[in-house]
Amino acid sequence: MQSGVSRRIRISNMKIIMNRNINKHIQVLLLAVFLLGLSCSQPSRLELALEAAGANRAELEKVLKHFRDDPLKLKAAIFLIENMPGHYSFVDTAFFNQFNNALDSLTFRYGGRSVERRRILWRDVYSKYIRYSIGRVATVPDVEIITAEFLIRNIEQAFEVWKESPWAQHLSFEDFCELILPYKVMQGQEFDNWREYCRTMFNHSLDIIRHIPLLIRNPVMVGNIVNQNMRREIYPRISFCQRLPITRMSTLLQIPAAMCDDYAVMILAVMRAKGIPVAIDFTPQWPFRSRGHSWNVLLKNTGKMGIFEGIGTPVGTPHKQDHIMAKVYRKTFAINREIERIHQVESAVPDFLRTPFIKDVTDEYMVTTDVTIPLRNRPDFHYAYLAVFDNANWVPISWGRASRRSVTFRSMGHDVVYLPVRYTRFGGVEAIGNPFILTIRGDVRELAPDTLNRQTLRLYRKFPLMPRAFIGVERLIGAEIQAANEADFSDLVTIHRFDDVKKDIRIDYPSQKFRYWRFLSAPDGFVNLAEMLFWERGSEESIWGEIIGTSGSRRSGNRYRKQAVFDGNFLTFFYAPVPTDAWVGMDFGKPVDIARIVCFMRADGNYIEPGDEYELLYWRDGGWQSLGRKIATDFYLVYENSPTNALFLLRNHTKGIEERIFTYENGRQVFW
Repeated sequence: MQSGVSRRIRISNMKIIMNRNINKHIQVLLLAVFLLGLSCSQPSRLELALEAAGANRAELEKVLKHFRDDPLKLKAAIFLIENMPGHYSFVDTAFFNQFNNALDSLTFRYGGRSVERRRILWRDVYSKYIRYSIGRVATVPDVEIITAEFLIRNIEQAFEVWKESPWAQHLSFEDFCELILPYKVMQGQEFDNWREYCRTMFNHSLDIIRHIPLLIRNPVMVGNIVNQNMRREIYPRISFCQRLPITRMSTLLQIPAAMCDDYAVMILAVMRAKGIPVAIDFTPQWPFRSRGHSWNVLLKNTGKMGIFEGIGTPVGTPHKQDHIMAKVYRKTFAINREIERIHQVESAVPDFLRTPFIKDVTDEYMVTTDVTIPLRNRPDFHYAYLAVFDNANWVPISWGRASRRSVTFRSMGHDVVYLPVRYTRFGGVEAIGNPFILTIRGDVRELAPDTLNRQTLRLYRKFPLMPRAFIGVERLIGAEIQAANEADFSDLVTIHRFDDVKKDIRIDYPSQKFRYWRFLSAPDGFVNLAEMLFWERGSEESIWGEIIGTSGSRRSGNRYRKQAVFDGNFLTFFYAPVPTDAWVGMDFGKPVDIARIVCFMRADGNYIEPGDEYELLYWRDGGWQSLGRKIATDFYLVYENSPTNALFLLRNHTKGIEERIFTYENGRQVFW
C-alpha cells in the first residue's frame, strides 16, 4: 500500500513542475499523468473521491486543472474533494426552494408585528410544509452534484478573506482548511452565494476599527463586534418546535426563533464569510439531564480556542460552567477516519456517530481520564461505547475499540455515571458491564448492587432540583410562618422563620390556638409559594379554611394568584404583586392548634406527592429491576430492604415524565 508520506512527496513534486514556466498544454498533460498515476497504484483518497463522483468526476477535475498554477489553492481543492464524500444536499431542490421562498415572504408580511405573532406565522409555514415533506427529504452526495464553477468561486473567496483580513493572519493552512475554506456550513445547505451575502451583513463598527492596528489584528475583538451586531439585529429566541431544515442561509438569518444549533450555524456562516476562524463544538448528551448542546469557538491569535455563544455571549465568556460534561466534539469538514472505519466494520452505529465529520476535543475543556473496562468473554463486536442516562434511556457518547479482554475509552469527563454498552444491529444498546461512577478525582467506582447488605431508603424527589427550579426554593429563606387571632395580625406570633430550605415544619411548643395562619414572604421573595398544608395536633388529615392574603398577582392568570397555594397543583404558585410584605394563609373560622405545616415553594412538580403511585427500580444484570410500587401517603416514600451500592430510578406512574438516576449515600439521594 502506498504510504501517505510518499503520496504527499509526489504531490509536492508535481507542484514544483506546475510552477515552472512551460507550455500550458504540457501542464494539462502532466496533470492528467499525475491523476492517472494515482489511479494505477493503491487508490488515494483523492482518487476514491473522484470515483465516488461518478458522472460528476469531470466537474471536480476541472477544479484541479483550474488551480494547476497555484500549489496552495490546488492543495485546498484536494482537501475539499478528498473529504467531500459524506457531505450531502437534498434532492428535491424545487420543494426546498419553495419552502425557503415562503419563509422569505413572511419578512414583508410581519413588519412591525410582535415577536409572538411572527413566531405564529412561521409555525404556520412550518406546519404546512412538514405535511408535504414526506418523500421529499431524500439526499444526494455533494460529490455527485457540485459544480466546478461553485467550488472554484468558494475557494477563491475563502483565500481572499484569509489573505486580506488582518484578523486572519495567524491561521495556518491547516486551520484555514477547517475554519474558513469549507464551501458549506451545514448539511443540506444550498449551493448559493452565501459567502457574498454573509460578508456584507452585520459589519457595523468594523470600518471604524480598521484604522486601529492593534484591534484589527485581534480576531476576538472583530468576532465580538460581529456577534454583538447579530444579536442586536436578530434578537435570538430559543424554540424547540419541529421543522424542516432551512437550506438557504439568507432565510435562516431571518427566523424569529430557533434552536441553539441554528444560531451556532448562523454565526459560523457570517464569521467564515468575513475570514473569522470559527467552529461549532457540542456535547451530544448532557450526563445529568436530557438533550445535548451546541456552541461556538473562535481560534484566537494565541492559538487557543475561545468559547462563546453564537449570537449571544462574547468570546471567552464562561458558557454553562455549571454543566458537567462527559464528552465534547468539534464539527469538522474533514472525515474522521476512525469513525469511517467504525461504519465499515459495524452493522449499526449510535446517533452521535451517524456523521464522520467530528473530532474529540474533550481534553480542551476539562481534566479527563482514560477508562479501561474488562470484558468477561472474547467480544463478538469490534467497538463498544460508554453511555450516559438522558432521563429515559442510555445514550452512547464515546467509543472504544474492543480487544480480546478489554476496551479502553479515551478522555472521559469526571463526576459522571457511565454504562458500558455495545450497539446492536436493531438500533439499541446492550449493557456489557455494570454502570460505574467516574469520580471527581478520576477513580472508577463500580455500581454492582449488593443484595446481602440491605438498607432503608427515604425518598423525597424523583428528579434533582435544577437551577431553574431552585430560584423559587431559594426565596424560602427569610420567609416566616405567623399566626394571630386578630384578622389584621396585630397580635401576631412568629411560629417559624425559614433559615434553610426545610419545608416540613413540626410545631413542638405547648399547645396554643390561633384562628389566622399565614406565610409571610421573604424580602424580595414575591411569596412564590406553590402549596401549603396544615395539620391539627393529633390529626392525620390536613384541614382547610377560607383563603386569605394579598390580592392580585405579578403575572396575569389564576395560576399565579393566592388561590394557587391551595389548589393541589404543585406547578401553580402565588406570584405576589409586590416583592416584600406579601402573604397568603387561612382563616379557619375558629382558633386551632396547628402541629404541622408543609410549604412547597415554586418548583418543578417532582416532589413526592400523596396519592401518586411510584415505583422504585435498581439496575442489575443489564436492566432495571423493580423494588415494588407504592401509593404515597405522605410527602416522602420509604423503601426497606433495598440493595446497597446500587443505581436507582424512581418512577411516577400517575403523572410527570422527568426521572433521574441516583445513588443513596449517607442517608440521602445523590442524583447523577
